[in-house]
Amino acid sequence: MRLLFLATCCFLFPSAPALGQPAKATEDIRELKLRDWEPKSMMVTKVSIVEKPMYPVIDMHNHLGGGKNTLTPDRVKRYLTEMNEAGVQTVVNLDGGWGDRLKETLAALDEAHPGRFLTYALINFENLDDADWGTREAKRLEESFKAGAKGLKFHKSLGLTVRHKDGTLVAVDDPKLDEVWEMCAKHGRPVVIHIADPAAFFTPLDKYNERWHELNSNPGWLFFGEKYPKREVLLDQLHRVIARHPKTTFINTHFGNNAEDLASVADKLDKYPNMYVDIDARISELGRQPYAARKFFLKYQDRILFGTDTTPRREAYRIYYRFLETEDEYFNCAASHHLQGFWNIYGINLPAPVLDKIYRRNAERVLYGLKPDASRPGPKELHVAEVEDFELKGDGSAEAWKKAEWQMLSKRNKDSLPYETKIKVLHSNKGLYVLMEATDEKLTSTITKDFQDLWKEDVFEVFLWPDDRDAMYFEYEISPLGYELPIIIPNLEGRFLGWLPWHYEGARKIRKATSALGGELKSGAKVTGWKAEFFIPYELMQPLRNVPPKAGTRWRANFYRMDYDNGKTSSWDWSRVGPSFHDFQKFGTLIFD
Repeated sequence: MRLLFLATCCFLFPSAPALGQPAKATEDIRELKLRDWEPKSMMVTKVSIVEKPMYPVIDMHNHLGGGKNTLTPDRVKRYLTEMNEAGVQTVVNLDGGWGDRLKETLAALDEAHPGRFLTYALINFENLDDADWGTREAKRLEESFKAGAKGLKFHKSLGLTVRHKDGTLVAVDDPKLDEVWEMCAKHGRPVVIHIADPAAFFTPLDKYNERWHELNSNPGWLFFGEKYPKREVLLDQLHRVIARHPKTTFINTHFGNNAEDLASVADKLDKYPNMYVDIDARISELGRQPYAARKFFLKYQDRILFGTDTTPRREAYRIYYRFLETEDEYFNCAASHHLQGFWNIYGINLPAPVLDKIYRRNAERVLYGLKPDASRPGPKELHVAEVEDFELKGDGSAEAWKKAEWQMLSKRNKDSLPYETKIKVLHSNKGLYVLMEATDEKLTSTITKDFQDLWKEDVFEVFLWPDDRDAMYFEYEISPLGYELPIIIPNLEGRFLGWLPWHYEGARKIRKATSALGGELKSGAKVTGWKAEFFIPYELMQPLRNVPPKAGTRWRANFYRMDYDNGKTSSWDWSRVGPSFHDFQKFGTLIFD
């Protein structure tokens, strides 16, 4: 559920406690201390309260505590209440530890509430300098996996504070850990690893530090000086580990441990297919660079996981949903984790297929112990091959169609007739080709003019939404007899606003052809099926952005069929939508190759 209203005076830090000392009265405002400055924004902006996410959420980065003394039934009940109120399906608890503590944690969470919690193990660095430490710890980790641990967590202490007997820091890529990484690969368990911290934490606490307020209140978070390695050194150590262990899945927390430098994170994702990132506690960084962040999420949508690093709290989750699902501007995100930085953030309004992946699908693929929820099919994706332009005969006999695979449409309701509907899609540098083939028994098609209400009889429909920044998409309907209805559909706040006519002649017109199977191509004919084949020129869609597409371009799209045999209305869709075909947020995606 999403609620909208306008905020006329939003505090920059409305939910944060006072920083430093309380503000004191002063005779000269020019002497105000930086720690006492709490400005109020004068921006008048839209406020969206997203109470539940578009899809059930898997929070893959959380700290619920470990052991029976901490995880009492009442505490776990509170966790579940907050998760249910926020639409969270599963939470990954990274505090499992090992031995008895791990077993107690598994009993209180994973075993008591199957499917709601996944508990991860930890490594014991005690006696690190023993010659057999790596072998011994890998064996202990294997026992943790057999006990039920779903993965392994490394805290930032590795590289920053864990030391050998001689006082030297243990490097992230220390060979002693190789057997541990390989044990994770052997058992198919991912490694969730936190290395370093925000870039400002590794710079002097001076007037140039952009997180002065936060670090001034928490001086122990500052890692600048000879005592600590450079942040770049730690990141390089981590990336060498990822490269050295390609069969181990690494989930780099806090957006690759480098949310301030998206280009660097992108470079590592391109280099290391076994690397993923999560967004926990970093929407403060991502939300201040919304254009770059949105492009990044779209490009790497299969490699990003949802996480919060915040004990389950509905208000915290809703800030994340607002960031991911809305276009809200300049809002405070402290409630999502805690005050981070002296700035507000912007929403990036991701399309539904991307949200589906980030909220749950990527986690279902990457995390151990999760089963995809087949009862909740997500939006479809289809790669569209490029071809040279060709003639249409209405029967799909052109050689070019061999480059496309059939995509099946599914019945929208149980009582739909047991007919089959399938499609193929191709593209050229001039337009989009679509082929539909359907089984049928009778052609219910009496309309003999274009631009009529074709959906009231047998019809095939295509919806194309080239740019999800604009709630406006193209719809094309074609009947078995070849009559057509091309229209533009505008929406405002999800409301269908009717059709928009526009110039439709010459090179802008759609090329089309249909044919009947097992009978004549005429109204009321007994048949075994029918086909429709058509070409939508990009020139026709020029009022819309993102047209024509380039290689890698993504268009949102859906395909439908309606049939009216035996007085029964039957319908099919490609990407499952709600009661209305115009549920455009749930359209699938065409990816142009």
